[in-house]
Amino acid sequence: MFSVTRTRLRTAGAKIAAGRAMSLSTFTSQKMARQTSPIINNSDETTYAALEARLNVQFNDRGLMKQVCTHKSYDQGLESSNERLQWLGKRVLNLYVGEYLVAKYPNLPMESLQDVQHANFGMASLAEAGRHFGMLPALRWTSSAGPTQTVGATKVLGKAVQALVGAVYMDQGAAAAKEFIKRHLLAKPVDIEAVVLLKNPKRMLVELTKLKGLEYPVARLMKETGRFTSSPVFIVGVFCGTRMVGMGFGSSLKMAEYRASKDALLKHYAKEVKDVQLVDADDSDLTFFKDGEAAAAPSL
Repeated sequence: MFSVTRTRLRTAGAKIAAGRAMSLSTFTSQKMARQTSPIINNSDETTYAALEARLNVQFNDRGLMKQVCTHKSYDQGLESSNERLQWLGKRVLNLYVGEYLVAKYPNLPMESLQDVQHANFGMASLAEAGRHFGMLPALRWTSSAGPTQTVGATKVLGKAVQALVGAVYMDQGAAAAKEFIKRHLLAKPVDIEAVVLLKNPKRMLVELTKLKGLEYPVARLMKETGRFTSSPVFIVGVFCGTRMVGMGFGSSLKMAEYRASKDALLKHYAKEVKDVQLVDADDSDLTFFKDGEAAAAPSL
């Protein structure tokens, strides 16, 4: 009886060991596939040439666009990636986009400038621009979720756009990079209202008018309908002296006054300077790269 029991235990143990070995083998294979299999690996030289033509960019270094589209995860990092170009491009973008926002919205406070830049020129917005450019099919990278997954694509694509800006700056010069950003990224409208945080518009408006030396803001009922019904509507205007600075509506006087104060603040902070002219300067004043080219690294 004990002999039979031992035999059964040995058999069960062998099955468990075999199952574990098979699971380990499967896990190892899947892990190796994740490490070595890129999501997209069908790009050739014509793909990168077409991308340059679409963006009206022609690099002096013919391999630069391929490097722009190569993430550090591709081929276990054995090929030159866009990591350094992305680092450079991120800072070029921050400089020129920041310059544009400061010139375009002179009344926007510093905290709001930061929020506007992040919301309109952050990684998600840059990735959307990259899709519009047609960069997605040209990307070479590996997802950590597996060779057939697209987890992380937004971040990889956004970084590729930053690398593209860095490549233009390094290969073509600072003026060309500035023009590229202006033409491809600054042409879209900037959403201020969705970003500017107005927790207490009435108090903020009082502080703003005091700072600007204006008269104390006063809310006045402009029009109403259905006051004694279940769905009343009130329209309120906020005035500084005789000048109406904001208007709002609501189902109560309090809500209408809140919206009118918010409207006045948004009109002030989102005030735009039309046809912003950014200062152009000679490349020699803007970059350390000689003749718009990066210095060649010494060979080993």
